[in-house]
Formats: sequence, structure tokens, C-alpha cells
Amino acid sequence: REDHSSFASKVADQAQLMRDQIGHYLDRARMAARAGAIGRVTPVEATAEPLVRAIERLHGEKGIAIACAIQPGAKFQGEKQDLEEMLGNLLDNAFKWAKRRISVEVTAARGETAGRHWLSVKVGDDGPGLPEDRREEALKRGRRLDETKPGSGLGLNIVNETAAMYGGSVNLERSVLGGLMATLRLPAV
Repeated sequence: REDHSSFASKVADQAQLMRDQIGHYLDRARMAARAGAIGRVTPVEATAEPLVRAIERLHGEKGIAIACAIQPGAKFQGEKQDLEEMLGNLLDNAFKWAKRRISVEVTAARGETAGRHWLSVKVGDDGPGLPEDRREEALKRGRRLDETKPGSGLGLNIVNETAAMYGGSVNLERSVLGGLMATLRLPAV
């Protein structure tokens, strides 16, 4: 604040941008909590496939193959932009770390409690993975476990908070491809 150089101004602008983004997501979470149930229904396949293609083009120079298996007719009980945000963050993270392969798998099933339906969205990669003792920390706001890759440290936290807003969750584990597998559990119709 005391430094009036152009670099300090740029840092202040970026910090404000981050505060605005965090505030935006927290406001959305508060609104959803006040509203109770979220009444929107989003077809997963029609939302995920264009997003996957766009992110593939964005990271095309890496030559990473992505296998996508989405259960036909699967529907997310929530806003399209929230599904795009969560899946986009998981895909972006996978592309940062993958060597050659990424997998996306979406299935819907009836849950154990009150017959509620749930989506399971799994995004895995063949990258270095994440040690089990660091996985919970990776979901916390602003935590970057590796400074060698670009990012703000907010992506997984945004996924975690947005999933929680819908009564869902995100779990990090070892992927069958060898890297990290993020499993997103969301309400389905």
C-alpha cells in the first residue's frame, strides 16, 4: 500500500480481483443456502462435452489424450454454470499435471439415504499424483502445494465449496492412471 510503483499497482489490482472472485463464490453459496433446494436441472453430457473439447483445444500443444465416458441421460440437479465451473477446474488441474492421459467418467446412481440420486464425476490423470497426507490440504482456500505450475490455489477449493453448496462433496485419491483422481459427488435427477 505504501509502494506507489507500477508493480505495486499491478499486485494491488490482482489482489482485488482475487477478493472479488472469492466474494462472488461465497455470495453464491450464501444465496443457495438461503434458498434451500436448488431447482435447476442440467444435462451433464450436453454441458461436459463442449467443455472437454474447449479445454483440449486450450491445452492442445501438450498432446494429452482424454477418455470421456458419460452415462447417457445423466442430469445434475443444479445450475449449468456451477457444473461447468467445477468440471472446468478439475479438468484444468488434470491438464496441468497429466503426462499423456486423462479420464472423465460420469455415472448416476440412487444413494443409500432416502432414495436420493447422486452423480459421480471422476476426473483422473497419469501425472505425479498427490501424497495421501497432502490431499485434504489441497482442498483448502488459496493452498498451492506446488509453485512450479501456474494457478491461484483456488480451483480445488472452489470445486469443494460449490459441491458443498449442493450437499455434495469432492474426494481426492490415487487414479488408476497413476496420478490424482478427483471424485465429485453431486445431486442428480
